Amino acid sequence: MKKIKKMIALLLAAAMCISVAACGNSGSDVSEEAGDRTVVYYAASYVTAQVRDAYLEMVETYNNGQGKEDGVFVQMTDSSGAIAGLDSALRSNYMYDVLQLNDDEYKALAMKGGNYFVALDEYLTDDAKATMSWDDIPDSLVNRFRMNTEVDENNQFLAGEGASLLALPIGNNPQVLWYNKAILEKCGMNLVSVPEEELEAYNSANSATLKAHGYAEYKEAPFADAKSSKNEAGEFVYKVFNECIPMNWEELRCVARAIQKQYGYEYGFMSEWWFSVGWSVGGDCIGFNEETGKYELTLTDKQANYLALEDITVNGTNYSKGDVLHYEDKTLLNTNASEKQALSGKIYELPSTYDAILEFNRLGVPADKDADTGIKGYGVAPSTTTNRAARFTSGTDCPFLIEYFSNANSYKSILGDSLGMTTPTQYREYVGGSTYNNGGTDYLKVIGETYDGAVYTGDLKEENGTAIVGECTTASEASGLFLPANTKNKNQDAAFKFASWVAGPEAQAILSKGNTMVPNQTAYGLGEYDTAEERTIANMRAGAMVAQKADIGDYTYFTSLTWITEWSQTFNSDVREGKMTLTEFMNAKKEVADTALKGMNIRILGR
Repeated sequence: MKKIKKMIALLLAAAMCISVAACGNSGSDVSEEAGDRTVVYYAASYVTAQVRDAYLEMVETYNNGQGKEDGVFVQMTDSSGAIAGLDSALRSNYMYDVLQLNDDEYKALAMKGGNYFVALDEYLTDDAKATMSWDDIPDSLVNRFRMNTEVDENNQFLAGEGASLLALPIGNNPQVLWYNKAILEKCGMNLVSVPEEELEAYNSANSATLKAHGYAEYKEAPFADAKSSKNEAGEFVYKVFNECIPMNWEELRCVARAIQKQYGYEYGFMSEWWFSVGWSVGGDCIGFNEETGKYELTLTDKQANYLALEDITVNGTNYSKGDVLHYEDKTLLNTNASEKQALSGKIYELPSTYDAILEFNRLGVPADKDADTGIKGYGVAPSTTTNRAARFTSGTDCPFLIEYFSNANSYKSILGDSLGMTTPTQYREYVGGSTYNNGGTDYLKVIGETYDGAVYTGDLKEENGTAIVGECTTASEASGLFLPANTKNKNQDAAFKFASWVAGPEAQAILSKGNTMVPNQTAYGLGEYDTAEERTIANMRAGAMVAQKADIGDYTYFTSLTWITEWSQTFNSDVREGKMTLTEFMNAKKEVADTALKGMNIRILGR
């Protein structure tokens, strides 16, 4: 799981010197430039050398533009890491009016009581929302900065949907699937970049026959000048990798194995995290037990998950067509026959969390070892994730790696034009299934080939007009702007004007130039952001696609990593190495994890 970040101290006296340079004041007193405007002091964290120019441009743009209209002048102090000493600094006379924190940093501070941060809900007027294009910011991103600072009647701090808004989200750093274009081309793949929603128009304009697959093999050339090559089953086919569409589980494991077996690469895929697989069907490592009022470890929960085939309400939660149900709501359906029957034809059964975690784990478990009793591993990924970035950037070990979006600049400096980005795997069902078995080995079906008397079309499966696809998501790190309550200057109103501008389209366009955070605006992320000249690589929209549903990882659910330490270390070693099966793991670790969870008094709503 995630390593604990190193804390870098922000010395207040030195910080003020940095802030003068940061705002381009050339050492002059801030009041000379601010004039009669209200001065807002902004403490920005994690402003590395890669993104500092973007931050400077953002502040300068505000001060020379919207800041004049607002009557606000911003003075920024930036730190390359986290800001230390906040527990004591935020108690009284804090010198900064706007404070930037990541979503894994603020909960412990919020639990100190209601006097550290200003609740921002009352500031969310219609005008403020319009300034930020609020409706274009994903709910999953906003909700991670929602938390009540007082306990409820169950002595729990409520976080997530419906809780108080403590910060405005200003950026998202999701995990994406990085790939090496040069390796894929050496493996005979034709690389295309056509979004799923544009396939029909593309096919019509180019006399093409591409289907909605992240990776697919075609019997006939799906477009002009496509190159054929031999697949793992020994057939000459047209291999197509589309970076704009997620691979499904079968495509990932089969293409990873083919890259190993046919072309001699050590591994076909690498990932430290299970999120993109487990969350794809709605699974999670914890589930809230309504009877006990506590969380439990549900990493191998065998209850079915569900996809909404139309707009429905379950247990008071509204779901739109195509949404995957949350743990508590799917549990209700699995334990209440009448509730489930009432939704007959309106929901579709998806694999369980156990199925998803087993699939993920089999990727790394060696092919001669059991991932669970009688179920062998695939062995297409290393059982350890040590040195995974070096393995990927070497260009010789592995072509696929799930890692954070913020690595774009560093990976690009090593791999150059060979670097590609796509979305992590997604649960997707196709008519007739994705694979066939030959000699005990599953191979991908070839589009246009005949299996069991039927031609495989490669079409997505639909029920009641709804495509059977899970969520395209994984974990991310997000950054937000907080307004400290106990400031020296009490300039919260002026501070919100600046913070809301930073959360809006103009500032987001500037910040995204650093290529380390996906902008919070979905429309911009999927549109102009992908084609802007400042983009490090093509298909940056992949990050924006994932960011729409990305959420906090298990290491950030509560205020301490300790609850995952005991079980995650075993999961990432013995289990992934095939020394311990999933069943043995749960028998050994569930009680330990459940005990640790009892001490975590945060209830996360809406997930």
